[in-house]
Amino acid sequence: MATNLVVLGENAARINVKVNPNMTVLKVIELACTKMKANSNDFDLKYHNKILDTTSLIRFTNIANNALLELVPAKRSRENSSVGIWLQIEDGSRLSGEFPSSQNLWEIIQTLLKDKFSNYESPAIIYTRMEIIGKEQLQQKTLKDIGLVSGKALLRLLNKKESEDQAHVYVPAVRKPKLEEAPRVLGHKETKTNASPSVESANVTTTGPQETMDIEPTTDETVEKSEPINMSSYQKNLDNDSKEKDSNKKPTLSNEDLNNFKKSISYLDERDTLLFDIMDGTSVLYQDEGDDFFQPTIKDVTLVLRDLKNSRAQLEDGQLCTSAMRELEKTQIQLNLLHKYKNCIIRIHFPNRLVLQTIFKSTETVLDIINFIRKYLIDESLEFCLFTTPPKTILKPEETLLECGCVPSAMIHFSCNMETDQLKPELKQKIVSGCQASIAAYLVRKERIQNTSNNDILYNEEPGTSKQSENQNTKTAVFTKPNKTTANSGKTPKWFKPV
Repeated sequence: MATNLVVLGENAARINVKVNPNMTVLKVIELACTKMKANSNDFDLKYHNKILDTTSLIRFTNIANNALLELVPAKRSRENSSVGIWLQIEDGSRLSGEFPSSQNLWEIIQTLLKDKFSNYESPAIIYTRMEIIGKEQLQQKTLKDIGLVSGKALLRLLNKKESEDQAHVYVPAVRKPKLEEAPRVLGHKETKTNASPSVESANVTTTGPQETMDIEPTTDETVEKSEPINMSSYQKNLDNDSKEKDSNKKPTLSNEDLNNFKKSISYLDERDTLLFDIMDGTSVLYQDEGDDFFQPTIKDVTLVLRDLKNSRAQLEDGQLCTSAMRELEKTQIQLNLLHKYKNCIIRIHFPNRLVLQTIFKSTETVLDIINFIRKYLIDESLEFCLFTTPPKTILKPEETLLECGCVPSAMIHFSCNMETDQLKPELKQKIVSGCQASIAAYLVRKERIQNTSNNDILYNEEPGTSKQSENQNTKTAVFTKPNKTTANSGKTPKWFKPV
């Protein structure tokens, strides 16, 4: 994820711009033009000879850290125009209106809600991956700040406090900086300030400001005169290290806890189906990595060089593949997946951010998923389609899950023309937390791993008869060869005709 960008401005001036994943390209242009004292409406950003969309977020532009962008004149100057806003509230209804791009979100909410505004103690706006919570943040953010300059957009309004949002947040561990160990050189010179107490008779001489010491043992007996190790202090250090390791260990669930959890949870059907809200404690705090994280080490360079050598050898020595060979290789990959994953975990995302998690066999078709979804809809005759993203690919009903690439797990999105909730209202009483759904998926994966390991053991043990037959065949082949040679030995060839 990019945290710093270098913008190449006029007269080849390099401008460093600090960015975050939720910053728009238009904001980067404004920051760069502010340092150049230029009008941001007259410039665009170019990356790899491609003009970037000013409304897209840095998160989705696939720009590397410390990348070099070029500030080029725009073909047409940008003007502040009105933006069509659709505001979806918690009951599913939508309110619409047109606003200038310079208007902040707080004023937009007040204008659209009118009398209903008093029902929201802590309003929060959700747009793509951005969450703007609280009055202060809503007053500071304008439509232009979130990348809306023209066109239409859908914003989602929730009554969400910032403290509740941070209640079940997963905070990733702080990465330790990569340290490369300096090569150890054996010799008599050391760079330590304190001399080793093990050498009693040694001549110590300082040689300059670096505090290096030349240790010259007088006799060979000095090694034997070293002090004994204090075992009590050594044991204390080991105990302290073990305590630190125990404190750093992550809490794990035992098998009993998992079994109790599986018995306590109530599934919707025999497919172990669960319904949960994607906004229930699933938000993640993204932590920007430092520049030292992106610096390659010697180990990284050696791995890259090894991969390059392997790819070059494969291209030079590899044979050309026909269409039949490619189909055979594709079929082999699918058979390997089918042997390894009998079942797959499917999560179906609905527009109201509810997720239906269930289990299907890898050989079942998309039509089976469609029929499965219909029994949970209010209108079972509703026309809808299923697709995966990115990129958006509409799934065909006749294809199997293995052919669609949904094995071993997949996220499938539900799409229809209706704007209201499609699921039955009684299902909302059976919603579980996102943590419970993740544990249920973990149980399925754990059971799958156990089954595959058992199958591999049986597969290695059962074919003993075939191995024995192969050994017998090889033995017979060995015995038959000398018989042929002995039969032909002492006889003239058939083609030889004496005169």
